[in-house]
Formats: sequence, C-alpha cells, structure tokens
Amino acid sequence: MFKVILIVGDGVADRPVRELGGKTPLEIAVKPNIDELSKRAVLGVWDPISPGVRPGSDTSHLSLFGYDPRRYYSGRGPFEALGVGADIRPGDIALRGNFATVNDELVVLDRRAGRTLPENRELVKYLNEGIGVVNDFEVKFYSATEHRVAVVIRGTTVSADVSDTDPHEVGVKVLKSTPLSNNENAVKTADVLNKLTLMTYKLLKDHPLNNVRVERGLPPANIVLLRGAGKMAYIPKLQEREDIVLGKCLAVSATAMIKGICKLIGFEVITPPGATGGVDTNIMSKAEEVLRAYRDGYEFIYLHVKGTDAASHDGNFKAKVKVIEELDKAVGHLTNNIDLESTVVVITSDHATPTSVRDHTGDPVPVLIYSPELIGDGISNFNELSARSGSLCRLRGTDLMYVTLDYANRVRKFGA
Repeated sequence: MFKVILIVGDGVADRPVRELGGKTPLEIAVKPNIDELSKRAVLGVWDPISPGVRPGSDTSHLSLFGYDPRRYYSGRGPFEALGVGADIRPGDIALRGNFATVNDELVVLDRRAGRTLPENRELVKYLNEGIGVVNDFEVKFYSATEHRVAVVIRGTTVSADVSDTDPHEVGVKVLKSTPLSNNENAVKTADVLNKLTLMTYKLLKDHPLNNVRVERGLPPANIVLLRGAGKMAYIPKLQEREDIVLGKCLAVSATAMIKGICKLIGFEVITPPGATGGVDTNIMSKAEEVLRAYRDGYEFIYLHVKGTDAASHDGNFKAKVKVIEELDKAVGHLTNNIDLESTVVVITSDHATPTSVRDHTGDPVPVLIYSPELIGDGISNFNELSARSGSLCRLRGTDLMYVTLDYANRVRKFGA
C-alpha cells in the first residue's frame, strides 16, 4: 500500500478572466513543479457533488473524503465549532458567525468587517463576558480565523431548524431568524438568535477597539451575523470504515470548518506557524508539516490552502495567481523530499470560485492524480482546460476518494 498526499487549493478552479486574456489564474500562473508532476499523472475533472450543484466547502469536503453529503450533512455550524476547539455536546447546536459592519439602521456595509481582524479574540472574550445566557439558553462564542467566529447554543429545547440572521449580501438589513418548522423549539431558538444578534450589536458598536478601527479608517466589527445552524451528526471515522484501509491521517489547515470536519472523521489536525487561512498564509510552513507527518509514518496527509478561495471571494485574480505560485513552490518542496515510488499525490480543488462571480459555482474542478503504478497522460500544464482531455474523464462526488485510494491499493474488494 502507498501513502497518500492530497493537496487542495480551496476554490482554485475558475472561469476565463477577461483581464487575463480569457485565461484562468491556473493557466496564467507560473507553476513548473505542478506542471512537471502533471506530465506523469492522470488528469480529469471532478464534480464535488454532481454537475451544476454549487457546493459549500463543507459538503464538498465530505464528498472529497468519501462521504455522501446528502446522507451525512446536517449543517456547517458543528464543523466550524469543532475546528476552533469548541465544547460541543450531543443536543447542542452550533452556528457560523461573521464579525461584520452595519450602520445605525442595521444595514450591512461589510459582511466581513474588512476580513482582517486582529481584534477577533478580544472581541470574542468581551461577548462571552457580556452575554452568557439568552432566554435560559447557554451561549458561547469561539474565535476563528480572520473575521470568523463559531457560536454554540445549549439548552434542552434548542433546535437547528432556524434561518440565518446573515443576509449574505451587503446593502440590506440584518435578517430576522425564523423557524423552519412548526416545532415550538424552533420558534424559541429563532427568538434566541434574533435577541443574540441584537445583543452583539449593542455590545460591540461602542467598543474601544472599534473606535480605534474607525479612527484608522477601518470598518468596525460591530455585529455578529449568524448562519448555518446545525446539530452534530454521527459520521464514521475513516479508520472505522470497512470499504477502505487507512490508519494514521493528518490534516494541515488553518480553516476552522475544514479542521472540524477532519477531526470528526479521524484526522489529527495541525495549524503550523504562519498559517492564516488567507492570502498571506505561509504555505511552505504547511509543507514542512506534511513532510514531518510523512516521515512519521502517516498514511494519508491532507494539505489545505484557503488563500486561493479568499482571493476569489474578493475578486482579486492577481492575488489568486500569486497564491497558486506559492502553492507550486510548496509542491516542489514536497515532491523533492518524498519517495514518489511509494506515494500517491493528488492535486485538486474542493469547488470552483470564479473571481468574476466571487462565490462558489457548480463548475467541475480539475484534478491530477500521480501514482507510481499508473500510465500518465503526458499533459504538461495543469488547468481547467487541459484536465478535460485527461484519462480520468469526469468523476462525481465520492468517486474521487475511491479512485485515489484504489491507486494507493487501499480499497477493499466489493464482492467475492
């Protein structure tokens, strides 16, 4: 059996960019190491869920690791909470939160409060000290990367059947959460979310740190917008599954939601120094952790790079190209220091995030699989267009995990 290194450039897949002469960032980026590996690999495209379905990073990652999201997905909140080390117990609900900027009428001016928020931890501490309980429900905030937080709500009648207070766009007012079922518990929980959202605004709007941000010309983080309520669902760990053979697994990521999913399904998780989840992340630091795990006998190692997705959501194709080129250097460092005669290397994306759209789309994403025991396609440039002509053709959903593990001789026979 071979070891596996899976490398994902989050949202790296794109559509033609007019300013790049109708090419994508992957086509434009100078990436000699990825392209060299491409010559010896098989290429294709992958629909993380199915054609035309716009996947979230949560559902696409479940699929990436071989779990049907239609069966196992119960909301992103618990993944986010687990990823930041939250105390979340059976029966609790968890939500994703954004520190955001609103005006006095609660119209959203910036859903991410400028995205870079070094004050995150101090503001979270302040909220926990100022709130604690809403309508007899316990509430706890947890700091995540950049502008992100996780929120855990505990109570005997708490429900995940509630809508978001985050409107998911700027220029409109903060939403009121509504029950998504006629269940009385959902009604109570929606009321809690509405009160909680307003409480965050009242506490944050005049916070000294926000006054300083305004003086510096930065958007204040004066509210927390909530979305993605979910209850914890049981998901079997990779090591418990009877259809594959896996032992020690490690995930290298700085993104809370990704870390949460990975923890839940049996990965050890590490965030190395300099890993931020943004375009300024230290990808080489992540590569060093991959090499340490490789030498320590881990059988499946996952390297996640969020910066490509962050640049895409900002519509910044130049930053996206730069992150791809930094990722390429890390790939070169890895391939120069592992045994390619006993390792499967996969490079792909969890979903497409075109810079022109600034959000996830249902486009298929390119995928590259190198294995010492396969006949490569001889394609010398890895991108959205070239991958279409590869021998992998078009994979769907959980297929990618099984194809990867089959090339690593880690899939058990189906039938006699």
